[in-house]
Amino acid sequence: MGASAMQPRRHLRVVPTEPEALRTFIDQAADPDEVRSRLLQQFVRRRRDAVGYRLRIELDGITPVIWRQLVVPSNLTLDALHPLLQAVMGWSDYHLHQWARVNPQDPDDRVTYAMRASIEDSFADEDDDVCEEDVRLDEVLTEPGNTLQYEYDFGDGWEHTLVLEEIVEDPAASGVECLAGQRACPPEDCGGASGYEHLLQVLAEPAHPDYQELRDWVGPDFTPEAFDLDAVNTALQLRDALRRHPPVLDSQLAGLLTRIPYRTAPLLYSLIPRAELQDRADLNFDEMRASALAHLRWLLQRVGADGITLTASGYLPPVDVAAARDELDWGGSWIGNSTREVDNYQVQVLREAGRAFGLTRRYKGRLLLTKRGASMLRRDDELWHHVVTTLPLGKERVEQEAGRILLLTVAGGASVNERRAIMVEALTVLGWRNGDGSPLSPSDATWAAEPTLAFLRMIGALVDNYRQPDAPADPDWARGFTRMALSM
Repeated sequence: MGASAMQPRRHLRVVPTEPEALRTFIDQAADPDEVRSRLLQQFVRRRRDAVGYRLRIELDGITPVIWRQLVVPSNLTLDALHPLLQAVMGWSDYHLHQWARVNPQDPDDRVTYAMRASIEDSFADEDDDVCEEDVRLDEVLTEPGNTLQYEYDFGDGWEHTLVLEEIVEDPAASGVECLAGQRACPPEDCGGASGYEHLLQVLAEPAHPDYQELRDWVGPDFTPEAFDLDAVNTALQLRDALRRHPPVLDSQLAGLLTRIPYRTAPLLYSLIPRAELQDRADLNFDEMRASALAHLRWLLQRVGADGITLTASGYLPPVDVAAARDELDWGGSWIGNSTREVDNYQVQVLREAGRAFGLTRRYKGRLLLTKRGASMLRRDDELWHHVVTTLPLGKERVEQEAGRILLLTVAGGASVNERRAIMVEALTVLGWRNGDGSPLSPSDATWAAEPTLAFLRMIGALVDNYRQPDAPADPDWARGFTRMALSM
């Protein structure tokens, strides 16, 4: 190969690996800072273990400064860092956001990292913008002093500056913690920096004609100078737990949570990490499936190919009720020895569950298997899949939503009192009220989930421990069972 063929490659050089030689290589470069930055980025991209990044975040355009100092893992992707910044600043995550890395020597040299939804919906430039999910924090902040811009709510235009203050190599420091901060976060939708300045001016003048309207709007608890480090860390730790134990993507629960803002339902969101919805390592599938399916399997086998002739009133005959009491061990848990179905609530629930799951049907005075029920008579795998994908039960929207929240309380090991409070909180945020407009009571909320509630009680997955209402009582297999149902 001739010299002319080699000409285009004369700019290539071997990058040394020895520390002293590498330092000399960088110092002799035409742009040492650029070379150092690029080499650091390449090194960080290969780093698998997270270290601690101490960041300072300031809200631009506000005086006195609203700022926070926090430690986060260096290997977070930007979409995972976003909810942590929301929590540490005090925003409610109602609006769109994006990131930008700006060259301090050339403000026009700017790389934007956008939300996937913004790119897919053409709110961002697909050709120029990078998806935030594909970028790690330690790829854009490589050494102390590096900065990153974070913009939230494109209408109000809240711009933040993140500065990497320190890299903490101690692995124990790679958690999430707010170290310090000053001043409260502005209220959502107050009009950006100029709107917030106007708001503070009005609130400082009780005689101002707009004072009462704006005071009512921000609420009596808003104090511009307030900053509660403990409250911020509680919210931050919960958001970090949600990052590590999120609902399964595209599950119906994940869809429901998009309608429940984080700050409006703290009890509900505090339960999600406890539910460990994506964890399968500790599940005993054999025990879980046997316990969850035992009653439905008994019903399918009892009805069988020939069906059961119902009484003139349309109930199961006493012989079948007696068999259910004996074979499902319900006799000792129910008052009296009656073998009438109307006197045995659990039998009624079992028969209704067979209908709700589409396994049985009534036809000309007989209880028969449906085609689905007959096909699953001896196929536990199919029956299991059908049950977990059908839950929660109920045709009405409120029954579905209340049932899904109920499943979450079981998966999270909630006590009776926790369950009641969480269901009232979540259903209220979703907009449910009584017919007369009055707020829901705990009884109202649990009644809304009655189809699912009755089924879980009947199979033994939900135990109402009223003697110790603050102590969880549901069995371990029930947590795994409801966890699987919520993953669908």
